[in-house]
Amino acid sequence: MILTAPSGVDYQPLPVDNKAGFPQSFAVLIDGAAYRFLLYVNLPLAAATPRDAIVDLPTEDSHLVLRIEVEEPNQEARSLFQRKIVPSLEYETGRIRLYFPRQRVAIANLNGQGDFGSDVQGGVAPRWV
Repeated sequence: MILTAPSGVDYQPLPVDNKAGFPQSFAVLIDGAAYRFLLYVNLPLAAATPRDAIVDLPTEDSHLVLRIEVEEPNQEARSLFQRKIVPSLEYETGRIRLYFPRQRVAIANLNGQGDFGSDVQGGVAPRWV
């Protein structure tokens, strides 16, 4: 399923596993470079109850954070990107573009695995075409 941003750019879906919980990380090979994505949720403890709640991020005091490391051929891994992610924005870093239009996180998926209703969708596209 392609994610199309308001800009008209088409993004290939990233392998976010909503049942794996948060934080989570996964690797993606893009144009010969290995990218390591780490997604985590910054949420105050008071907002973590009740356990069956689902939160649409961002809120005034909660947000999804994305960190990316990249390892290119014959180079050591380096930090490429780390920031709060806003669903309406597209981000550019290095040779890639990113878009995370859907950020629904079940409280039960914070440090917990299972099918609790989390729905985080993100995509990647080449920065230059």
